[in-house]
Amino acid sequence: MTTAGPTEVELKLTVAAADLPRLRRRLERFGRARRMRLETIYYDTADGLLAANGFALRIRRAGRRWIQTLKSEAGSSALARRGEWEWALTRPRLDRARLAKTPAASLLAPRRRLVEQFRTRFVRDTWIVDRRDARIELALDVGEVIAGDRTEVIRELELELKSGAAEALPALALDIARAGSGGAIALLPYGDSKARRGQRLAANAAPQPVKANAQRLFAGMRADDDAEAALKRAIGRATEALLANAHGALAHDDPEFIHQARVSLRRMRSALRLLHRHVEFPARLSADLRWIARTLGAARDWDVLVGESLPAIAASLDPSMASACERLAARARQQREHARGQARAALASPRFAAAALALLAWSAAPARGTAPSLQTLAAKRLRRQHARLFAAAHAFTGLSVEKQHRVRILAKRLRYALDFFAAALPGRIAAAYSRRLAALQDELGALNDAAVAHARLRALARPRALRDALDAWAARARTERAIAVERQLARLRERPVPWR
Repeated sequence: MTTAGPTEVELKLTVAAADLPRLRRRLERFGRARRMRLETIYYDTADGLLAANGFALRIRRAGRRWIQTLKSEAGSSALARRGEWEWALTRPRLDRARLAKTPAASLLAPRRRLVEQFRTRFVRDTWIVDRRDARIELALDVGEVIAGDRTEVIRELELELKSGAAEALPALALDIARAGSGGAIALLPYGDSKARRGQRLAANAAPQPVKANAQRLFAGMRADDDAEAALKRAIGRATEALLANAHGALAHDDPEFIHQARVSLRRMRSALRLLHRHVEFPARLSADLRWIARTLGAARDWDVLVGESLPAIAASLDPSMASACERLAARARQQREHARGQARAALASPRFAAAALALLAWSAAPARGTAPSLQTLAAKRLRRQHARLFAAAHAFTGLSVEKQHRVRILAKRLRYALDFFAAALPGRIAAAYSRRLAALQDELGALNDAAVAHARLRALARPRALRDALDAWAARARTERAIAVERQLARLRERPVPWR
């Protein structure tokens, strides 16, 4: 038997070991589970040609049956759509001939050997859930990925859409997470398939931070796109980046994970602010986004302070302050670890997991088709953002720290608005303006980093002589950076704007 490459729509969720018994009890309300022990062998060429082109090839033992499957990977999307080709085998041996009529055939010359890369072993419990608008298969998988002498735990709940709309998957996941005794369970959407996890494990490679940049979020947008539909696509893609970085931050110390998670949130909130009159977005979800942004923001501030600001400050002070600076650095590192701990607790919480599921459901739901096009909205929205920026930045060097920070926020919003409406703008002029705006943002960011460093470090500094030295450094830094911002503002004023 063979399937002709249908699209599989699924949602993968991670669950903490401590929550597994409660999750099982909640799933029992759907009836008696069907249990299977599954062992899977994944194959690729020695140089990973299939994986590099987005394919995963496996044979799986399910009871007494062996099944060969080719899947097309869906990037890091938590709500994934994957192509799938499947064949029943008579023996546990890869059958290359079955691949001849699949998209992977062109990659595999007859002499290119396919070799085992890694295995998975897990117990799968499955249920079929019929809802008013969808039929969904639930699969709870517990086991491990094995690559040589390295292993990684599998503990995940998969929801596969059998019929209905994609937004039914996160809706059911939310119901499961919230319903039942003992409080909510954190079912955190996860975009990496078992194949992708195995590929990393086999290569002994760590996951990398995912940038929520304009190319990722707004690719394929057109000037005549319905603005609500465009926003939903952008929010969906930003959510994918947010989740990838959230999982990275939970497992690794690289501060770039938290930084890129914050960028994802800022992109989302900026786009929602631009189009708030044309979309219906849940107020509770907006509050959740503000909460996680604040929590991650505190961790990011301490990361920048400890990793960048403090070493530069210490190097600029009199050598007699060296010992005091070392003690200050130790206290700052303690604060950083505390802030990171709070950020990780938030990312692992039921509240964040529920917010992520709600974002996936909102972005997967179809747009109403009543919003204006990007072309219609672009000029008016950009003119307004531009006017607000320059009104707030008037006489910049004389502004308070708080008002200078407001200018930084407005510059960032204008930059993000330019990115969002890029499809409706003349490319060359918009790119030149965006580069000049980025230069302004760099100076505003440096000014803000100095202000944050001064406020945080002064509260920790001992003795008074060190506080006085920090005050003097901050005064110099603020004056120098504010003058640099004024220069960039003047240069930005001279640039032709890409809207009319």
